[in-house]
Amino acid sequence: MSKLNGSWKITLHTFMGDMRSTGYFTVEGDKLVGSSKDAANGAEAPLDNGVVNGNKYEYDITIKTAVGVMTNHLVGELGEDDVIRGTSTNGMGTFEFEAVRGEF
Repeated sequence: MSKLNGSWKITLHTFMGDMRSTGYFTVEGDKLVGSSKDAANGAEAPLDNGVVNGNKYEYDITIKTAVGVMTNHLVGELGEDDVIRGTSTNGMGTFEFEAVRGEF
């Protein structure tokens, strides 16, 4: 079983402050499937185009956030400290995030 499987508390650092969501990840071969739920408004959306290579992954998600509907491309890597670190890119820029196990 992949170490990426499970629930992840994602904190995205933006110029408007931190945005939080919960990612629900399941690895199926080289695919990452699941969903993400915005902590502020409860909106949930499926992961699209999810791929996994070892402890690295990427996916797209289109979800309603506090600033409107946004499509984000996330790229991350699970470190030996059991923390995911990466970037999220959308029409407003590229922002760093980290994720730890659990739910918001």
